[in-house]
Amino acid sequence: DADLAALRTGVVLWKLRACDSWYRRRFWVNTLNMRLLYEPSHKPFWRNSKQHIDISDIKDARLGWKTAGRQAEKKLAKDPERPPMLKEDCCFSIIHGQANKSLDLVASDSETAATWVRGFKSLITVVQSAEKRRSDQQWLKLLFNKADKDGSGALHFEECCELLMHLNIKVDPETAMKLFQRKIKGEQAIDAEEFIQFYQLLLVRPEIETLFRKYSEEDGASMSPNGLRQFLEKEQSMKEVNAEFAVRLIRRFDPSPSKEMGRMTLAGIIKFPLEWETTPVSYLTCHRDGVIQDMTRPLSHYFMASSHNTYLTGNQLTSDSSIEAYISALKNGCRCIELDLWDGPEGEPIIYHGNTLTGTLPVKDVLNDAVKPFAFKASTYPLFLSFENHLSLEQQAVLAIQIKDAIGDLLCLMDVKDMKVLPSPEKLRNKIVIKAKKYTHGVPQSPPLPAVHVAPAANASPSSSPVPAQEEQPTGKSPTSNPPSILQPVAKDLLDMVNICEAVKFHSFSHSLNKDQCYHISSFSESKASDLIAESADAFVKHTTRQLVRIYPAATRTTSSNFSPFPHWAVGSQIVALNYQTNSKEMRLYRGFFRQNGSCGYVLKPDYLINDKFPVALERDKLLKYLKVRIISGQYLPKVGDNENSIVDPYVTIKILGHSADTFTFRTRVVTNNGFNPYWNESVEVFLRAPELAVICFTVKDSQTIGASRFIGSYALPVNCLAPGYRHVPLNCNGEPLSSATICIQTEMKDLN
Repeated sequence: DADLAALRTGVVLWKLRACDSWYRRRFWVNTLNMRLLYEPSHKPFWRNSKQHIDISDIKDARLGWKTAGRQAEKKLAKDPERPPMLKEDCCFSIIHGQANKSLDLVASDSETAATWVRGFKSLITVVQSAEKRRSDQQWLKLLFNKADKDGSGALHFEECCELLMHLNIKVDPETAMKLFQRKIKGEQAIDAEEFIQFYQLLLVRPEIETLFRKYSEEDGASMSPNGLRQFLEKEQSMKEVNAEFAVRLIRRFDPSPSKEMGRMTLAGIIKFPLEWETTPVSYLTCHRDGVIQDMTRPLSHYFMASSHNTYLTGNQLTSDSSIEAYISALKNGCRCIELDLWDGPEGEPIIYHGNTLTGTLPVKDVLNDAVKPFAFKASTYPLFLSFENHLSLEQQAVLAIQIKDAIGDLLCLMDVKDMKVLPSPEKLRNKIVIKAKKYTHGVPQSPPLPAVHVAPAANASPSSSPVPAQEEQPTGKSPTSNPPSILQPVAKDLLDMVNICEAVKFHSFSHSLNKDQCYHISSFSESKASDLIAESADAFVKHTTRQLVRIYPAATRTTSSNFSPFPHWAVGSQIVALNYQTNSKEMRLYRGFFRQNGSCGYVLKPDYLINDKFPVALERDKLLKYLKVRIISGQYLPKVGDNENSIVDPYVTIKILGHSADTFTFRTRVVTNNGFNPYWNESVEVFLRAPELAVICFTVKDSQTIGASRFIGSYALPVNCLAPGYRHVPLNCNGEPLSSATICIQTEMKDLN
């Protein structure tokens, strides 16, 4: 309470805008409308243009130097013109928006900074909790307060209609007036409680009501524990549900007094499947939770969630580099992140996309502020650091010290002598593996950096036109006069950290089989990998049963577009690296694939890719799984675009991708003028040949009369993780949940083998 009171009162803070721009502004929080507001303190009050950030858009609050903007603050700490209170414990950052923007602030003292961080974390928890339960009074009263523009404590009919528009509902005035008049008490306005009742009238769910009546008592008003048990067993395919368990569910989910009598009402059965996110048991979710696969196999037997040029926030040529990009990838379960290493100023290595105008990051900050605190937040299974090393010998030595200081106790330091198979993810839990070449460049100097970002090293040579540095392709011998067997002592410490993931040049599949070790890894561009697959897919599969392979995007993908990972997974490629910052359909399917196995970042390959017992070209006439999906309805679909007066016209597409034999697309009809509770009730059947690799993606779009449809949200998951029965599928946009936006589906599956 004290923290929130301080936020409501407000305080003057310093705001960082650029490397040398500081502004004093007053910041405060309006807890009624849930907004962070700020205004320049140096302008006359009549000229102040108040600005705001919705609390619902805020992702996190972090104390200290934790974001890209903080790198500038570290440099400014040496500037005599800096704000006098510029200390790390006085600094904090607000991460907000789909692009994870950072509002970097400095308080006058450490206590104020800590108070604001605690206060924001509390607000974030409250808002996220309320938005996940849209039927709760807390969320509804928040909407009511926003709609009550004159602060009268009541809404007139026109204000109610505006609120319906905000909720993405188009109701004809006559129907709306009938509903409105059923709740008013003589006056042409309703208070908050009456508004909640009015809202409930709009929550008509015919598909749920039909299901409820099927298992309810004769009066149709409530469902007994026995009725709920039958629903769970017959519709949701649960086994051996007892009455005691059913009573516990009723008491948990039903909001009405009936729960005290052990009976489920319609309101309870509607709320029941919506709260899947807060419920650990699998029958409430649209997919199974928890690590369920065998994690004791060699690393080569698993697919691994992997990122390409992890540091970039946008395109490959001019975008910023950000520690936040690393944090975001790690929090989303990525298990292989990339660090492009170049000589930096003041003798310390930096990360950036070589020979481009992209931003730079100190390696030390990435290790301390991203890797160390977030390496094992989302998954305890091993994290790979993929090094593309362009460092001089001197800065390689500095890097070795920085690694030891930051994550030395987490490093995998295994003896690979006589190693026949790679260790398992289970054996490497909470360990960091470095992927790099085992020999040193001995590079005397590095290409210069763009002057717009960081000054080049003193020994830098003239630069050519900005052409992105290519992924390293080890040549098998050192590019310097030093042979690989004679290492420079400054480099030896770094090379000793490379063991079970040593990068080597690929010669041929037969050479790898006879000459390479199990701990060797080859990297291919997507086009090179496709050529090798076309040459001999069976040989590719055999190669990946023993050794790791990394696939990365072609250099021509300067916009950070992505390629389809499925052809590469189909031949066993373990580390297929995509651009995580791009919300492409490929990335949405990629995220969906790794939602299985507890989202731990590792997925066990199908047996035929491990044991090499079956040909890659599956038998076309052998069907292994039957799937039927019924798209029933949607809930709380958000508006898209800038037109607040528009109502979405949604439709749903189902896309299945995996093995080339299992490609399928389906589209529902368009429901006009309804984003609140559109109803489709359309079914589709599909037969699959390789269900282990198949991913199903549900996408909702807003149909347009002119031009392409607009993306609303999507959700992808492996077909084998679909749970049978009635489920709510949560929609995402840019990898982030869309509040309570869902589509209701019914699924039926059968194994045919």
